[in-house]
Amino acid sequence: MKSARIARKSTTRGEAGSAPPKRVLREEIRDKLIDDILNGRLMPGDRMIEIRIAQRFGVSQAPVREALRDLELLGFAESSAFRGTIVRRISVDDLVQIYPIRAVLEGLAAREAATRITAGDLRRLEKLLETMRTAAARGDVRASVDADFAFHFTIVKASGNWLLQQSWERMRLATTTFLTVSKSHRSLAEIAERHVPVLEALQAQDPAAAEAEMRRHIEEPGQWLRVALEAEPPARQVRQVRRVRQVRRTS
Repeated sequence: MKSARIARKSTTRGEAGSAPPKRVLREEIRDKLIDDILNGRLMPGDRMIEIRIAQRFGVSQAPVREALRDLELLGFAESSAFRGTIVRRISVDDLVQIYPIRAVLEGLAAREAATRITAGDLRRLEKLLETMRTAAARGDVRASVDADFAFHFTIVKASGNWLLQQSWERMRLATTTFLTVSKSHRSLAEIAERHVPVLEALQAQDPAAAEAEMRRHIEEPGQWLRVALEAEPPARQVRQVRRVRQVRRTS
């Protein structure tokens, strides 16, 4: 079995296989809007108007419309015939329930990938782990999230299970990575290193270990998120704090 040390040293280029889909502008807009919701800048009932969001990000309304659809799919927003898209009141349970769903799907993907994954895929995973470490060292959240997404997509694709891959992509399950980074108060370095046991199990071509490590890898951050969110003040207090800050800035 290759060691994590080997993974650290790998710099091989030109891996075989298709590259993962690029995280498009839609996803960047979606993640920033989720961050606004999680941190009280957008509150339940607030309207999310396409043209205003497009002006904010300097883009057309098309990627904004797609981002808002993603927010509805993930439960952060809902559409109203009279008000358009509004922020949905979301509970801690709503936020964390996606983690066990992702754990089951990616656990299965890792199990199936363990005996099918190619040497090129493994080299790609090693390189992506290095990218996460480098991004963590310079505090680059976007690069960390993008490399994390690519790492998991590589495993899902390597499973050879087309239906599983379609379900994973359509449900936007990789969004949990952004939630973990944004709200769990764990360092980017710690999050990066948690990919090592998954990689080692795949290098060993051990289906049971690969599934177990992947499920642990995803389920534990769900527990972190629950603890972090339950420790935060209620949304009403967040809004009051925001208003007080606004008053102070204008006084």
